[in-house]
Amino acid sequence: MNQALKELGDYISASQPNEVVDAGLVSDELIVTTRPSGLLRLLTFLRDDSNCQYKVLVDICGVDFPEREQRFEVVYNLLSLNQNQRMKV
Repeated sequence: MNQALKELGDYISASQPNEVVDAGLVSDELIVTTRPSGLLRLLTFLRDDSNCQYKVLVDICGVDFPEREQRFEVVYNLLSLNQNQRMKV
């Protein structure tokens, strides 16, 4: 497990408690979950915060979970060139 990514996830959760629903590692990849209403504030924080600096939006994907009532999710793949780290929101 990547300790730096785990600490970053904890930092993001503590800094944005109203926007972050969940933050954790899956296959050594940081995944942060938010509500649609908190997305803009969270992405702005991830871009502007000196500990994050996720300034590159690599791509945006749609995901379909047919077994769930809320079937669709949007996934933002971000890159911090300064930190040399990727994450998904």
